[in-house]
Amino acid sequence: MKGTNITHNRQDIIFKKMSVLFKNETLKYYELNLPKIISVKPTELPVINVSDRNMDFVFELEDNSLLHLEFQTTWKKADLLRFAQYDIALFQKERRKINTVVIYSGKYESAESELDMGLNKYKVLQVFMIKYDGIKRYKEIKRKIEKEEALTDKDLMDLVFLPLMRNEKSEEEVTKEALELAITIPDEDKKEAVIGSLLGFSDNYVREEYINKLKEVIRMTKIGASLFEEGVEKGKREGEKEFAIRILSKRFGNQLTEEIKDKIRKADEKTIDYIGDNLLEITIEDLKELLK
Repeated sequence: MKGTNITHNRQDIIFKKMSVLFKNETLKYYELNLPKIISVKPTELPVINVSDRNMDFVFELEDNSLLHLEFQTTWKKADLLRFAQYDIALFQKERRKINTVVIYSGKYESAESELDMGLNKYKVLQVFMIKYDGIKRYKEIKRKIEKEEALTDKDLMDLVFLPLMRNEKSEEEVTKEALELAITIPDEDKKEAVIGSLLGFSDNYVREEYINKLKEVIRMTKIGASLFEEGVEKGKREGEKEFAIRILSKRFGNQLTEEIKDKIRKADEKTIDYIGDNLLEITIEDLKELLK
């Protein structure tokens, strides 16, 4: 995981949310014949002069071994050397067997899995997400949410990994769509687990200049909602209006004119509550109609 993008405190929250989904379902999902996951572990390692990146994810397995999970949207033979260096450092720290699995995005059908160093050979297991139809799964999950049908664990996992599947759009675009769909999940615990996992994993395959946009979308929802509640408790209604304007400006750009902004500032409490509850769903046309 790119250590510069997510603070340690935020990482802890994400890992807790991820553990809801990934303890029991990850290995089954990837068809990996490994012991069950029992916990998510930190990825910081005392590696000197190896890389400025941390490992993506490390899980503790039921047999006391470790699962080292890496996500790749590109392939270079040097990556295998990097993974091997991570595993040596991890083994030096933990003194446990390590199972390394590399997950490749829908761009790849094959890649080298072994680093031959003579007597010593380093090998990883591989999963190629091209076999999963992202477009089909998005439609199926969306339909289930709209019909208020219960989502299975596989549905939740598919939603998290939707950006890595075979898609017509970029990882960034699909991540945003998956996030917006996750926001509509009725079950709050499942919603938070999917959103937290999407944020955690997207940090590995979304370009750095785009990741902040995704985190802003997340702040609009779960964290944004808490900001609204906090504002109510403190009587900061004006601050809530400015918060709404800031978020809507990011969504609509120049379409959110100064006239509309002024109408939001003058709106009554009921209108502001409605806008706050529907920051991601409301359209510019709906907003204009609401503020007439």
